[in-house]
Amino acid sequence: MSISPFLITVRGIPSSPIVNVRIGPNTSYAKLVELPVGTPNLAVLEVRADDKNTQLQGRTYQWLRCTLPNGQNGWIRDDLVTAQGDGTRFGYPIVVQPILVADLTRKFAPVGVSTPPTTVSAPAAPVTPPTPPAPAVAPPAPPAPAAAAFTAASVPAAPAAVSTAPAAAPIAPNVGSLDRVRRSSFAITSAFEGGGYATYQTYDSGIISYGRFQFTLASGSFMTVINRYLQRTSGPTVDGIRGYLPRLNAKDEALRQDAGLKTLCINAASDPIMQAIQDEVATEGYWGAVIDLSIAPRNIKSALGYALIFDMSIQHGKYNFLVPKAETDLGVPNKSRLGENGITEPQYLTKLAQLRRENLYALADKLKLPGLRFRGDFWVSLVSASDWNLQGDTNGNVNINGKIVQVRTPA
Repeated sequence: MSISPFLITVRGIPSSPIVNVRIGPNTSYAKLVELPVGTPNLAVLEVRADDKNTQLQGRTYQWLRCTLPNGQNGWIRDDLVTAQGDGTRFGYPIVVQPILVADLTRKFAPVGVSTPPTTVSAPAAPVTPPTPPAPAVAPPAPPAPAAAAFTAASVPAAPAAVSTAPAAAPIAPNVGSLDRVRRSSFAITSAFEGGGYATYQTYDSGIISYGRFQFTLASGSFMTVINRYLQRTSGPTVDGIRGYLPRLNAKDEALRQDAGLKTLCINAASDPIMQAIQDEVATEGYWGAVIDLSIAPRNIKSALGYALIFDMSIQHGKYNFLVPKAETDLGVPNKSRLGENGITEPQYLTKLAQLRRENLYALADKLKLPGLRFRGDFWVSLVSASDWNLQGDTNGNVNINGKIVQVRTPA
């Protein structure tokens, strides 16, 4: 049997003859058009969970981006449409007969794991809340040559004005390369943050800042790392750190001067278990979060875009103001999808890198820390070089203030 593409038909609600199609996956987005109930055969392009996690009876709404009769693309909520066809690309089953999309269970396989499609032929019973999607920017694409996976037609050197020349369509990282991008991003940011798993300092507001990404006692991230380490292994170093738990939980400022705790943490950093935990906490708390909050909503697909925004989240916080400010300066809505909002990804990243450099230069002057300027210059230089797929120099390296970091085949 030949299975048709995943198509939806507007069902609406009994009290209204029309439904609103919006420019984004939440009712807070502006209305794009109205469609009459019964409008058929709208091809689904993408499915995403509600941007603000809006729920009904514990179930998060899903939104479907589809091609409209007028040729535009817009978002419709899953309780307003029926679907039929092969929905496996979007986490749905194969649907033989039209079913309300909200009655379908949307499943998400772990990255790199394929699952056999299921077939649905009749409306299902009420379902439990769907599992939120794993961070991703698009269905995996076939691998492309490394140096040409993302090409911009014209990207100006900062700080010149942003070009309006069109760019070639970016290719989303495939499963293998996305892991490469994560490891490259981690290596770059850790070089700026101190460089290694054993990095330990106590001179700023974090009380204790530790590891590749300077997890701090003040914020609680340091304790997340320490508690996982105490749970997963044993030995003299673990016993020694455990003895500090009362003071650590109290965020004792006197720990700044405690050489014993410093020695224990530095010793723990040579343990592969501690190293894995540091990367694990960074992946969960920052990498995944920044994809959900900043990268996926904007349809960012380049390796450079991932790395830049991850580095900003570590230095400025996951909710840093520069990410939406770049959109404001470019005259597009916050969290609007690049390529659909009238600007290209290279234009957005160029503006973002410029704003960040300006911010770091101002902080360097204010705090008398001239080293901050280099971090801003570094990212502007990568954008100016159009190194969208984060390939580095001819050897696959980037130079971070004298430290050579391999980004093409990172450890």
